[in-house]
Amino acid sequence: MTVYRPLEGERSKVERPSDVSIDGLFGTACVDKDVLGLIAGAIAVVGSNAFPSALARLCLHVTHFDSAFMCAFFTGHKPLPIYSDLCEEQNRRTVVPYLGFAYLLDPFYDLSSRLAGDRVLGLNDCAPDDFRSSDYYRMFYADTGLSDELVVLVSFGPDASVMISLGCRDERIHLSSRGRATLEALTSVIANLCRQHWPRLAPGSQNGVARRDNHLEKAFEMFGTSVLSNRESEIVRLILKGHSSKSTARILGNSPETVKVHRKRIYAKMRIASQGELFSIFLRALSCMPPDGQDDPLVYLDDFSAPPK
Repeated sequence: MTVYRPLEGERSKVERPSDVSIDGLFGTACVDKDVLGLIAGAIAVVGSNAFPSALARLCLHVTHFDSAFMCAFFTGHKPLPIYSDLCEEQNRRTVVPYLGFAYLLDPFYDLSSRLAGDRVLGLNDCAPDDFRSSDYYRMFYADTGLSDELVVLVSFGPDASVMISLGCRDERIHLSSRGRATLEALTSVIANLCRQHWPRLAPGSQNGVARRDNHLEKAFEMFGTSVLSNRESEIVRLILKGHSSKSTARILGNSPETVKVHRKRIYAKMRIASQGELFSIFLRALSCMPPDGQDDPLVYLDDFSAPPK
């Protein structure tokens, strides 16, 4: 799938509106001509390489945010990049690791596989309660430089969706309730334009890609299973995603005290002392796992040994 970049000079054409009215978008008395003009511009380039950047201009205009990244999610595959207006250095620091492994812990990716339909989501809508103190946040997300993020998820059926991630790196800019409401009002327009542009959205057909991508997700599901019980492995996956003991207990139907006991046993069995060490060993295990590996990634770590049973 082609990754589209902004056309030369096009960012300078994006003017931020001082007032955006939902009634004005669809009413007859007052029409926001800037927004309608951007919609018309996106419609005009559906089916061409200019569409992703036209869609990004529309979304950024409404939210006042300053960056856009789009990718496609498929069941059993890594996300496929579609569009980015980030500079080369920002892409290297954020997009490359996200597409490589970090998406597995992304709350938006996690939600895309569980919720049907088109929707607008902010980080606070879907992130675990302990997300901002998690190692994923500290070691990856914080490095993106984002002060705020809003995502449009467009459904292409049960096994595929497009994520339009709108980011803000200027802490002086805050998404207004009107900006979000306007984007939500435009969701059906955005979604239908995407489905017109990508009528048959499907992952690449390169030999072996599907197998390797499905293998990575399987590795995440298998992580720790060689030394932990099924419930302990489930708790590890929730910890890696940023869930606190309280949030984990709510998901599993246990008490927070029970989850804390499980965490102590997990740390003892894995010979670690902190959540940071858990995250570190997870990343190392994934990097050491061979392409055809089918077992718990931990078994491929030369320096890991579980305590005797």
